[in-house]
Amino acid sequence: LNGIQIFPGSGPSFGTSFCGPAVTNSSGAPAVISVTGTPVASLNDFTLVCSSMPANSFGFFHVSQSQGFVANPGGSQGNLCLGGAVGRFNALVANSGTSGRISIPVDLTALPQPTGAVAASAGESWHVQAWFRDANPAVTSHLTDAIEGALHWGGPARRAGPVRSDE
Repeated sequence: LNGIQIFPGSGPSFGTSFCGPAVTNSSGAPAVISVTGTPVASLNDFTLVCSSMPANSFGFFHVSQSQGFVANPGGSQGNLCLGGAVGRFNALVANSGTSGRISIPVDLTALPQPTGAVAASAGESWHVQAWFRDANPAVTSHLTDAIEGALHWGGPARRAGPVRSDE
């Protein structure tokens, strides 16, 4: 607006999808992960969204700084696309209700990791994926595709639009 780039809290999705599409779940579609908010680490405005889940299914999100690939982990019908140290948002388990969608706000100062929470910093890339319950046809679990969110410094306001290479 007037030459200033705006990052609204409920803004558009960002990030780079990988490891997809996910395997089709009992909803008849592959579940999809997305990120909304802003990639500016200092604003701490980051929401994870999982859509196209089965209705009334419980799910939670995983986070890692590495990509990986494990087919059907723990008997799941999906593929785990994260590697290295993988943290789980255990305290933020959500139910998809009738919409087949869950979302959680993420505190970038406390990302779960196996040895405890860590703060995300500008310049880092974090990878996220959702794992959820399914009945396809027997009780099992499933995973979404994955997404990489690269964080950056907020810095001074910049002109909206493309950045020239000499800036």
